[in-house]
This record gives sequence, structure tokens and C-alpha cells, in this order.
Amino acid sequence: MSIRWLKNVIIDGEKSTIEVQIGDRKIGDKCYTRINQELEVWFENISETRGDIIAQGIDILKMRLDGKNVTNPDGTTYEWN
Repeated sequence: MSIRWLKNVIIDGEKSTIEVQIGDRKIGDKCYTRINQELEVWFENISETRGDIIAQGIDILKMRLDGKNVTNPDGTTYEWN
């Protein structure tokens, strides 16, 4: 079992899903980010709280998508907070 943070966005005009997964039994036991159906990009958590690990994953996604146009499905600018 796991906990997932998922958002549907538009990346450079393409419908996309961005995701952060963290463990359920032990929050930091399996952390990864993913964009669409790509392979998971695993990361080592730097905290033990759910919110901090999700924030770390979001920061990783931001870096990976740097330079790309990320919007909400309605075309408005996606706010990462």
C-alpha cells in the first residue's frame, strides 16, 4: 500500500499526470516521482513526515520540468504550492 500525490496537468500542450508516491506503513520506505507512464524516479527522503516528503518530491518534479510549460487543464498557470 502507498500514498500518492497526483495532479493532472498540461505539459507543453500534452495532457499529463505528475505523481509523488510515499510508503504507507513506513512513510519513507518507497519514495518516487513519475511523469505520465515513465519509469519511477526513486529518491531518498530527507524527512520522516508525509508533508515534507511530498514537498521534496514536488521539488524534484519542478526541477525535472524546468523549461517546460506546465498549466492546469483549463490553461491557467499551474501553481506548485
